[in-house]
Amino acid sequence: MTSPDTPPATVTVVGGGVVGLACAHYLSAAGLRVTVLERDRLGSGASRGNAGEVCPDLVEPLAAPGVIGTALRGLHRPDSALAVHPPAGAELLRFLVRFGLRATSRHYLRGAAALGALAKGTFGLFEELEAAGVDGEAHKDGFLFAFPSREYAAEALTAFRRLDAPIAPGGVLEGTRLAEAEPSLTEGARAGFVVERQWSLDPSLFVDRLAEQLRGRGVELVEGARVSAVTDRGGRTEVRTSAGTYRSDAVVIAAGVWSRELVRGLGLDVDLVAGKGYSFSVAAEPPPSRLVHLGAAKVVLTPMGKRVRVAGTMEFERDADRFRQRRIEAIVAAARPYLRHADWDDRQEEWVGPRPMTPDGLPLIGPVPGHPRVLLATGHNMLGLMLAPATGRLVTGLLTGTADSALSSAFAPVRSVRRYSWRVRATRGR
Repeated sequence: MTSPDTPPATVTVVGGGVVGLACAHYLSAAGLRVTVLERDRLGSGASRGNAGEVCPDLVEPLAAPGVIGTALRGLHRPDSALAVHPPAGAELLRFLVRFGLRATSRHYLRGAAALGALAKGTFGLFEELEAAGVDGEAHKDGFLFAFPSREYAAEALTAFRRLDAPIAPGGVLEGTRLAEAEPSLTEGARAGFVVERQWSLDPSLFVDRLAEQLRGRGVELVEGARVSAVTDRGGRTEVRTSAGTYRSDAVVIAAGVWSRELVRGLGLDVDLVAGKGYSFSVAAEPPPSRLVHLGAAKVVLTPMGKRVRVAGTMEFERDADRFRQRRIEAIVAAARPYLRHADWDDRQEEWVGPRPMTPDGLPLIGPVPGHPRVLLATGHNMLGLMLAPATGRLVTGLLTGTADSALSSAFAPVRSVRRYSWRVRATRGR
């Protein structure tokens, strides 16, 4: 089912991160009355501290061929980009097994095609938002990918060409050509290439301006509203929160990794775990002229004003909110050999955010099985900022009956939803 029997007039969006706010934007533009409920402050979770990438030409699932072996080989290193903290728990172990089963060429190619279809037209959507005053002060001159060897760079370049990425003329850059392309890098970066047209922006600024635009259009934004239950009965939905009870014709659950607990209240479970990312900012002279991917280090350098945001790592553990200082130190150790004249001791804005990860790397967008008036909009892995406008547009199409059926079927939550065992939950709570 792609939409309720009767299109809704009122919608409650649970989650005030970038995806939830984007859903509110398109739902409001379609003439629906929208309320957004956020458990903390708007943009909390994974929305503000990320690397700010908008790169629809580079979308691909994390579960790619070879990724498991690469990750396992680095697990023993303290500066590894991947960390799995025991006790992992049955849910995380089940997720990692299913992730591994999807790290095949067949699943990867299918997932990349689906993500590419969802991301199609993304630059146009962000330009429309800019015109409406939602401006994240984007850099639009592409990304530089830097590596410690020509061989490493050539391998990555081949993979991007399979995605039809817009590689800049000249292919692999070395020596003075690489230094001219990005003077902020040290000699530790020996080879690289530029992917043209991709954007980077300040995600926190983008969230604030999107929220401001929504308030101006009459969307109700409620912060500090922790949701205890979502119900769906008699053609109406109800959301109970610490700030009161909200009733509407439909609900969109866009609460990131916390969406899982809300769906459990409907007797269902979804394959969704927190893959935490970390970031901080440093001063550097000169700063990068554009976003830089440090391929071997698995770190992203994003120029934001007078400072550089340094983002990276993938951390799996039960506690989605726990901040571990050693993960910041691991990013510093990985990035230090590449960025010239950075003040690594003067780190500011240290941040952790729980990315909502799915085993197949695709978001969950669409009705919860058995509940056509309750939609999910979560599971965007590391692509939440970039896919937020496209997700908001698709959610609006699903609720108004105008969504493309082929596109929506690729992201339907039914593929990752199963009955939830309340007996297991009661046992865990003892």
